[in-house]
Amino acid sequence: MKERKQGQPLVTALLRGLAVLRCFDHGRERLGSSEIARMIDLPQPTVWRLCKTLEHGGYLTSDSDGSRFRPGLSILTLGYSALDTLELAELARPLLKDIAERFKGASSLSTREGTTMLYIQRAESPHAFLKLNVRAGSQVPIISSGTGWGYLAGLPPEARKEVIQACRKADPAQHKRVEKHLLAALAEFPNQGYVVNVDVFFQGLTTVSIPLSSPASSTPYVLICTAATSDMASPAVRAEAGQALKQAAAQLRPVVDRLEHE
Repeated sequence: MKERKQGQPLVTALLRGLAVLRCFDHGRERLGSSEIARMIDLPQPTVWRLCKTLEHGGYLTSDSDGSRFRPGLSILTLGYSALDTLELAELARPLLKDIAERFKGASSLSTREGTTMLYIQRAESPHAFLKLNVRAGSQVPIISSGTGWGYLAGLPPEARKEVIQACRKADPAQHKRVEKHLLAALAEFPNQGYVVNVDVFFQGLTTVSIPLSSPASSTPYVLICTAATSDMASPAVRAEAGQALKQAAAQLRPVVDRLEHE
C-alpha cells in the first residue's frame, strides 16, 4: 500500500478493498484469501474480512465451498461502463481472432479514455512476428497509436481539432513528431475507408484501423489490425486488412447501436 501523504485524507479500508479487486485479472479469475493476502501484503484475516465485505456488496462472489472468490456483477459498475462494453467485447473476440490469424499479427477493439485509447478486447496470432506488451485494459496515446488515428478519423472536423489540441497539450514532442504523418493518413481516410500507419510509431510495425461508429452511436470504438511491415508491405494486403475490419464493423455496429439505447 502507498504511504499516506502529509495532510491528505485517506480511507484506508477503501484503498485496501480496491487493492483486492485489482488482484483479479485475465488468468486470475478465482483467488483464495491467502493468495490475495500474499499479493497485496496484508494479513490473511484482514483480507478475508475485506473479501466478505465485497461479497456482501456484490463486488465479489464465492465458490460453493467458500474457499475462493471471483468478481461479481457489481464490479462492472466501476470504471468505464464495463457492463455494456463486456457484451461488445465478447462478441468481438472471434472476429478479432480471425483477423489476427489471417494477417499474422494482432487485432483489437478500443475506445477513448481522455487523451488515450483503452483496449477493450485484443487477439494475437500465435504466428505473429512482432509481440507487443498490450492487452485488454492497456492504454496508448491517441496521437501516437494506430487505434488513436482510427478514432480521430471518425470524428467530425471540429471535434477532431479539439482532441488533437488536447493531445498536443498532453505531449507536445510526440505531437510534433507524428503530426505530418497523422494529417496525411487522415487525408486518405475518406477515399480508403481505413487509416494506415507504416513504421511511424515503431520501425517494422504497420497498422490499419477504422472507426466503429454510426449515426445512432455516441460512444466511439475503433477496430485495428497490427502486423509486421514485412507482412503488410503491399497496399493490396493493407486494403485486404481494411476490408476485413469493415466486415467486422458491419457485424458489431448493430450491437453498438443497441447498447446505446438500452
